[in-house]
Amino acid sequence: MTFPSKPRLSIGERLGLAAKLTTLVPFRLALYTTYLIYFSLRNRFRVRFYFMCAAVRMIFLTLSGRQIQYLTPTTRQSYQGWVTKKAKSKAVRASSADAARVVRDIEPLSADDDSAVLWIGNRHKAKKFVIFFHGGGYVATALPGHFEWCWNSYVRTGAEVGVEVAVAFLQYTMCPGGVFPTQLRQAAATLGSLLDSGIDPADISIGGDSAGGNLTAQLIGHLLHPNPGARRIELTEPLGGAFLVSPWLSVDTRSPSFVANDYNDMISSKVVQRLGTEYFGGVEGFKQACRGKNPWATPMDVDTSWFKGIDDVVARIYVTVGKREVLADHGIKFVKVLRTLGVMSDIRLEETEGEAHDWILLEGEVGSVGDATKRMKDWYKSVISVN
Repeated sequence: MTFPSKPRLSIGERLGLAAKLTTLVPFRLALYTTYLIYFSLRNRFRVRFYFMCAAVRMIFLTLSGRQIQYLTPTTRQSYQGWVTKKAKSKAVRASSADAARVVRDIEPLSADDDSAVLWIGNRHKAKKFVIFFHGGGYVATALPGHFEWCWNSYVRTGAEVGVEVAVAFLQYTMCPGGVFPTQLRQAAATLGSLLDSGIDPADISIGGDSAGGNLTAQLIGHLLHPNPGARRIELTEPLGGAFLVSPWLSVDTRSPSFVANDYNDMISSKVVQRLGTEYFGGVEGFKQACRGKNPWATPMDVDTSWFKGIDDVVARIYVTVGKREVLADHGIKFVKVLRTLGVMSDIRLEETEGEAHDWILLEGEVGSVGDATKRMKDWYKSVISVN
């Protein structure tokens, strides 16, 4: 069997998809685009990015996970396309060092599923490593912008200060093919693989966006409270750092940021509920999460003591949210919890006006080293400059 494979839709699913593509998709895209472009113009925000928000909002509210995956490239296909395009770019061709950093390097994690590590950067020369978890609500595969983000924020940042950095980009199983704790198991396997190869924990940072920020919090929780469904890992020292961009950390959609931004963002309370139901394996699993029965995946819905001892597993934390996104309160509450515990001094929170969900990804999609990317570069530079 070739991994990863696209879902095979039944005749009924194909007919349903065709109906959506000819009715709901154009109608909702026009509706959301009109509103969000008006919203961005009225507030003098970036119109181009809010147009992209409208498209993502339409996709998540209209298509199922299987339909999204059927219509879009797999994570591996997007990675291969990005590598091919990047390797041909003038900047990379002009540098032999960069040319060695942009090669197809795929390392399967397991023969039993479609997980793999897609390498960005020269892992054979690297001294610092980033394990990256992409967003997409656990139903959408990685975008080219994710790889561009990793290149600009970590690999190029390292090169700028004379430190070789490689990114281990996790290709994890999509929902509904893999529900919790599938992705946690694969994330733990990735970290374990790097540690098994002799890399020191202090030389590894972990992080991601949206659902990838959720998976980052899951892995931190797993290091503190091992989940029986994933490989147990005991660190000899804390990881170098962790970054959470627009993280999803709760099933609560009643917070002020949801109320204020539910119609202005690429995701909404309905999107969170819909994706959460898929991720937790159905309505009952989602109800269990709502009752605080899944601290790994929804750590903001349980007692704050869940993160006690976090300073033993990660040295520094960076959380960034947009002031115009529904998930803003998730990231803010996470930082508040850590600061209340008083066990970690190096915590950075950035709340940015004018930004909605996952702005750094949108910068990557348009090939821009914008403000969000520059802030990430600044933080990561501080991480790799410690040693």
